[in-house]
Amino acid sequence: MDDKWKQFPLHAKSLTGVLTPEECEAIKNDALALGMSRALVRTAKGVKQQSYRTSDLVQLPRTKESEWLYERLMARGEAANAEYWHFTLNGIEEIQILRYKPWQSFKWHYDTFPGSARKLTCVVNLSPPQSYWRGRLEVRGRHGRNAITRQQGAGTWFPTYLLHRATPPWWGERWALVTWLTGPAWI
Repeated sequence: MDDKWKQFPLHAKSLTGVLTPEECEAIKNDALALGMSRALVRTAKGVKQQSYRTSDLVQLPRTKESEWLYERLMARGEAANAEYWHFTLNGIEEIQILRYKPWQSFKWHYDTFPGSARKLTCVVNLSPPQSYWRGRLEVRGRHGRNAITRQQGAGTWFPTYLLHRATPPWWGERWALVTWLTGPAWI
């Protein structure tokens, strides 16, 4: 089989420089201006508050002012997809900005379910690593030499069917941008 078309279904792909430190800070300021609230969880029975997700969240609507961000995340995700997974992609969900204060976390979970159009999860670290201690994205899968980075502005893409979590910072705040690239629904 030609390696060009080989899939890596259990891999996560991290890319540095997805956003500049200045863009990260501007996004955090936009999130604060929009107003953060307790993150909810989408379940088969609807959207509700759960004890296994304790971070703060705000949705960043797709507007003329935010279009550059949606386009950049889609383009970088499509490039990673072409290299690793070869999923059919046709859209991007509304961006979420998350803030993890000390001891806030999101326990092990999946970002997909039967009938879901979510194909790839995208997580961009908005915080400089020295602004918090501990707290990180963990993805169960094979990463090889492609370790998940804590660098500010770095993004990580992975299939939504991979188990993952956000561990709590012990001090400081960890900010992250999250969205999902979509395609035809999983069967």
